[in-house]
Amino acid sequence: MITDPIETWSAAAFPRTLLWDDGGVVLAEGVAWDAAASGPGRGIRLARALGRLEGGRGNRPLVMGALAFEDASQQPSPWGDLPGARLWLPSRLRIQREGIDVDQCEGPIAAVPRSDPSPWGHPPHGFKELVEDAAGLIREGAFRKVVVARAVDHHLPADHRDDVALARLKANAGDGACVYAQDLPDGALYLGATPELLLSARGNVVETHALAGTCAASDDDDTDQHRIEALLGSTKERKEHGLVVEHIVAALRSRCRPFAVEASPHPRRCGRLTHLETRIAAELADPDYLDVIAALHPTPATCGLPNPAAASWLARHQRMRRGLYCGALGWIGPDSCRAVVLLRGALLSPDRAVARCFAGVGVVETSDPDLEWEETELKLGLIRRSLRVGHA
Repeated sequence: MITDPIETWSAAAFPRTLLWDDGGVVLAEGVAWDAAASGPGRGIRLARALGRLEGGRGNRPLVMGALAFEDASQQPSPWGDLPGARLWLPSRLRIQREGIDVDQCEGPIAAVPRSDPSPWGHPPHGFKELVEDAAGLIREGAFRKVVVARAVDHHLPADHRDDVALARLKANAGDGACVYAQDLPDGALYLGATPELLLSARGNVVETHALAGTCAASDDDDTDQHRIEALLGSTKERKEHGLVVEHIVAALRSRCRPFAVEASPHPRRCGRLTHLETRIAAELADPDYLDVIAALHPTPATCGLPNPAAASWLARHQRMRRGLYCGALGWIGPDSCRAVVLLRGALLSPDRAVARCFAGVGVVETSDPDLEWEETELKLGLIRRSLRVGHA
């Protein structure tokens, strides 16, 4: 029984994975087997690798999985040789959540040696200009939406501790957020607290949601109600949200029997932010979880619409490798899986000297660069407060 997830994670063998939300905790340590794939068709190649693993064991183990935002690795960057997609069988995997109690061991647990540190470099500038360019191209019909992101480097305090930062994230993130931490091969650590679920499945039943559209939350009821009304009435925010719903429904329609989509979005408070949320539930015709995850990722909430056009434009113009930011992390079993979208996070350097914090916004034809900048500042607040960096 995991009584203190952060303490247990701190004592685990490298590399470690932590996913902790109101529904329970997932903790993985070490690596007994892994498979990586990059470029187009990465999901198909991983499915084949997983099939070979299952065939050799005579049963289906639970494995961890991670998707980077980009299909293929790009050098140089702090993310190193992070592949586009990866599955791995931890030396030990513990899952305690909502009727699932797993303690899966794959022999002796030994820490994996760390690789050499990756080059860090500096994050690109020009966020507002990129938003302006993207909005202009959308007005010309190049695409319907694109998610522009920015990264900000901060020096970590001399007394920084990973476990304390995770505890602050849990305290600051609010109800429904998933606190996560993922070791990288060179000892860097990506951690954060995301409000966004990519997919949750039990048998043939899958649940997901569209989460797009943002405003600041307030502890004053009248102020908060006014902001929520403005959010619900905003043409820009409702359109951005609707495009995400449209994409998810299109991805699930051919894979599912009739499914349920909420008629209209509702406000969901996540710490100091409020988002528009639409919940979606469906019944899969075939419980091929890897296929569904590949179809959903990345959603227009993290990339754009159409996804290929938006991703291509971002690769050519954003000049920043997102890595696990806007990627996905979770576990896959024979009859269940769960994966979250990795938002509201920061990459900590191997020597814990620098934190690279990430935030992004959905750009449509009416986007204002100054307002989009302000939204990224709102989104950066959680990780800055939790790491005690910047001016949050």
